[in-house]
Amino acid sequence: MPRVRRDVWKLDQQPWDDVLLWYARGVNELMHRKLVERTSWTFFGAIHGFDRSVWTDFGYLKSGDPLPSQADQEQFWKQCQHQSWYFLPWHRGYLAAFEETVRKAIIGLGGPADWALPYWDYSDSNNPNALTFPPAFSAPTLPTGEPNPLLVDRRFGDGTGQIVLRPDDVGLNALKETRFEGSTAGGSTGFGGVRTPFSHFGPRSANGRLERQPHNVVHSLIGGRLPDGDPQDPRSYGLMSMPITAALDPIFWLHHANIDRLWESWLKRSPSNVNPADSAWLTGPADRRFAVPFPDGTTWIFSAADVVNTKSPRLDYVYESTTDPFGGADLFALRAERLGAPAGVTDRISPEARVTEPEAELIGTNDETLRVQGDVVETRLRMDSDVARRTMNTLRVRPEAFADRFAPDRVFLNLENVSGVNDAAVLYVYVSHPAADAPETMVGAVGFFGVREATAPDEGHGGNGITESLDITEWVDQLRSAGVEDLDDIRVRLVPRTPIHPEDRISVGRVSLYRQGS
Repeated sequence: MPRVRRDVWKLDQQPWDDVLLWYARGVNELMHRKLVERTSWTFFGAIHGFDRSVWTDFGYLKSGDPLPSQADQEQFWKQCQHQSWYFLPWHRGYLAAFEETVRKAIIGLGGPADWALPYWDYSDSNNPNALTFPPAFSAPTLPTGEPNPLLVDRRFGDGTGQIVLRPDDVGLNALKETRFEGSTAGGSTGFGGVRTPFSHFGPRSANGRLERQPHNVVHSLIGGRLPDGDPQDPRSYGLMSMPITAALDPIFWLHHANIDRLWESWLKRSPSNVNPADSAWLTGPADRRFAVPFPDGTTWIFSAADVVNTKSPRLDYVYESTTDPFGGADLFALRAERLGAPAGVTDRISPEARVTEPEAELIGTNDETLRVQGDVVETRLRMDSDVARRTMNTLRVRPEAFADRFAPDRVFLNLENVSGVNDAAVLYVYVSHPAADAPETMVGAVGFFGVREATAPDEGHGGNGITESLDITEWVDQLRSAGVEDLDDIRVRLVPRTPIHPEDRISVGRVSLYRQGS
């Protein structure tokens, strides 16, 4: 029988259900192993990311500590896949190796052989505790009085050490996306990300929808930053804020178990939601193979094809719940219903139209780079009036828009070349239109997890930062319903969710609007 990964808030008792108590004991065992040991806490942390200077400053690497062999470092370390269509499969394999390593440690301590990693479902609207940080991770001691290994000092949250999540931080609109693979050309970046080679913050720079939210936002809000710290000094940031230290925080693994669970939820919510069938995804990347150590001394070389089934022998788990928060209605069905299309019309859209990414057309931009320096930043999008009107016409309810191979047009707001040094920053993005008799609408949250590496000129991005794509089709449909016929003069407001200072050097190179459709 596959092991069952359970919701941390649905365990039998809080804070110290046996699942969490054994997790703490297993983590403690791994923390007492040396960095050179492949099954140590720090070795697993370095698989996700590593920076010698930062780790030394944080106390995870002490003077005189030997490093693993160069061969081990080159094969295992600094592998995390971000802004990539490998984001989900790589993290799944990584979690599987970690879970097996902790379980073996637990068994060695006399614990249960069927122990499985729990997950934190912070988006569960039916659970009043869902947004609350699990108390086992902030308790100073275990029930025995021993220090709690799940508590780490470098978890700054809102600056005071409090972890405060809001419903807007953990929205699941990514699940409405019908395509796994997206594009960097201005349209949807897909549920799972954009096509890349091996991408440890590599040459591409767009987050898939699930990676942007809730993944990045939760990372930034848990790690946080010291309120009086130098924003350009990594020592000012919490572990979860930076990819080079994130996996050193025990909550990382519950966060990623939930992200992995949402992948399963997305696949189950609609028959048209499918993983890529492209061999480049299934068997790649060709330029560097994914590798993780297992506690029996073996090395697992894996690709996406090896992890698509969670019941396969190397994985062997299921989730307690993969409940669909939207009741199975996909993006096309929701939009057809909103626009008044006849019932069942989206059933005629071919699988190719749902999976293949249509071309995106640039239809408007703002005029300047935006500097985010603590206050609300506003900008306006201007476009040719003919293009603006034509765009609104393509969004009308037309039978041919929902028939056969044609999927309905969509509209995306892009924040291009987002750069800075504050990985803990989070922005709320709002849109409005002066001709609409309606309040402005929040269209998403953007977390800056990984922006420091994406901005550094010596990293893979070449200093270009990250581009975020937000689907604003629903809002544009509301404009049409309100009688707006011209998209020109859209107003965009960027509202800091977290404190942002001039020294953070956060900027948005351009705000743009794209139409994506047949």
